[in-house]
Amino acid sequence: MGCALNYAQEEVREFLFAIVEEAANRFDIDGIEFNFTRMPDCFPRGQAEESHEHMTRFVRKIRRMLDETGRRKGRKLKLGVRVLQHVEGCRKVGLDVTRWISEELIDYVAPGDVGFTDFNAKYEEFVELARPHGCRVYPQVEARVGYHRRTSYHTLAQYRAAVTNIFGAGADGFSTQNFQYHWGPRFSAPGDAGVKVPTMYPQALQMLKQLRDPDLLREGSRHYVFAPLWGPDGIDPTGTYIPERMDLKRDASRRRGQFRFRLCERVMHEENGPQPKVTLAFWPTIRPEDVISVDVNGQMISAVDIVYQWPEDPREPVRCECPLEPALLRYGDNILGMRLIKSAPESAGDIVLHEVEIRVDVPEP
Repeated sequence: MGCALNYAQEEVREFLFAIVEEAANRFDIDGIEFNFTRMPDCFPRGQAEESHEHMTRFVRKIRRMLDETGRRKGRKLKLGVRVLQHVEGCRKVGLDVTRWISEELIDYVAPGDVGFTDFNAKYEEFVELARPHGCRVYPQVEARVGYHRRTSYHTLAQYRAAVTNIFGAGADGFSTQNFQYHWGPRFSAPGDAGVKVPTMYPQALQMLKQLRDPDLLREGSRHYVFAPLWGPDGIDPTGTYIPERMDLKRDASRRRGQFRFRLCERVMHEENGPQPKVTLAFWPTIRPEDVISVDVNGQMISAVDIVYQWPEDPREPVRCECPLEPALLRYGDNILGMRLIKSAPESAGDIVLHEVEIRVDVPEP
């Protein structure tokens, strides 16, 4: 990524170690965090998967130094790592997080995407690795929705949804990255043309007080966004992210396409209390003459309940919206299914779906 450091070089590791050692000894700190999502290329791309041992030896050395320094100071100094949101993705970029946890080299891990909030990530894999070794798990939320909507920033309802899934995965809490984008101005990205973020300081910090309490999450509406974080082509700076996507062939087979989305919503499965209002929205590349059937977890959605908002540009996907009975939804992974019953005449190309949203509106007490 241009300014990344190559940890395969001993001189690089020694340079970074000297900085961390000085910080730990000179200042009254609680510990050190390595942010491997800020600059994920720690090794040349072709050598990353073969370079685990370089980084593991470096992490061991940091751990020993922090333990020795902590003994002199009379308290434990913590070591945390901020890494990619999938264990396999970490391995591909040269970070053997599984080993760091099993050797008890780190005190916490904060998995997340390089730039955006991943509502669909299965953070349970980190929790299952970490729990037997006393390692805490704090998945991260970002301020921005996604690369294709990078001037849009999460609402409180969207943060509630993301953190609901994080707690639902068994995590010990959540962490933030780039939260300061809520009050700007920020670094501009290509094409932003000087866009500045609305000033929300210090009001934005009030959101964190609500998000840290799982009980408060249940009291407010949630808005889940399942969209390709780095655009429909799924290309991110690490080359490890694979977005959820449904492809439906235009042939006579009537195959069922699927799109996975996660909802760790306990309120929908409680017998007592008012049920929330749930709304599904999705954006398939269908045409007005197409006839489709839609289901959620194998249960058909009535065609009369689906409202279509057709775009002016026929090349753009159509917005489809319908209410959902909470009983249709599972705790955890859910499947939106679609079949093409009748294809529009002279239409070519697969039907593609790469964006789904779920709104959970809680009744007023």
